[in-house]
Amino acid sequence: MAKKQIRLSKRLETIAEFIEKGSDVVDIGTNHGYLPVYLAQTGLARRIIASDISAPSLKAARVSAMKYGVTDKIDFLVTPGLAGISETEVDTVVISGVGGETIISILSDAPWTKLRRTKLILQPQTKIEKLCAWLHENGYSIQKMKQTQDKGRSYFVVVARSNMGVSEL
Repeated sequence: MAKKQIRLSKRLETIAEFIEKGSDVVDIGTNHGYLPVYLAQTGLARRIIASDISAPSLKAARVSAMKYGVTDKIDFLVTPGLAGISETEVDTVVISGVGGETIISILSDAPWTKLRRTKLILQPQTKIEKLCAWLHENGYSIQKMKQTQDKGRSYFVVVARSNMGVSEL
């Protein structure tokens, strides 16, 4: 019997478009874990970490992974932001479904994201202008931005990387 394929919302589909095949991905604030489940089912990511500050949310992500038969392909981590995640574990950071100020705080607490190889896929719920200004002021460049509509609401997905090389850190 074939396993059921997860269907992503348009917002999460747009985020997934920017994940490169073979990436090592962390999904910060994973909530129900739909994006990590999708990445595991499609084989898009090589390594997947589902992270959330909330233990109940992470439990919901585990339930989703069990429902879709991919629990063994996802690492689960209860932690605030990128705490407990090192630059050697991931090359792609997804932060979505939180405000721009929260994204700024998470990135400020993880200076290793300035390594050139770290791709940031950010989907702020609020304060996108403030986030974009902060990225620019703090040595990141916005490589792509895409707007999508989901359930009557407009969302922006921002892809950014550091302007600095490793030797400048």
